[in-house]
Amino acid sequence: MTTRGATMAVFALLLAAGIVLEVFVRRRPGLPTLGEVLTRRTAVRIGVLLFWAFVGWHLFVRGSGAFE
Repeated sequence: MTTRGATMAVFALLLAAGIVLEVFVRRRPGLPTLGEVLTRRTAVRIGVLLFWAFVGWHLFVRGSGAFE
């Protein structure tokens, strides 16, 4: 397995864990959902945006061969 394949597998695993956690939280009243947690404060929203930009640049743009 290549490094890119391993990275994508880890992200798929994280996505699956996030979906399972979201389903669990929605069945329990009183617990905040992921959307509520991520949109509660402006600083968290900015952090999520910066993280997504970092991931997008380093994994998808640089790894795609666009600059070769």
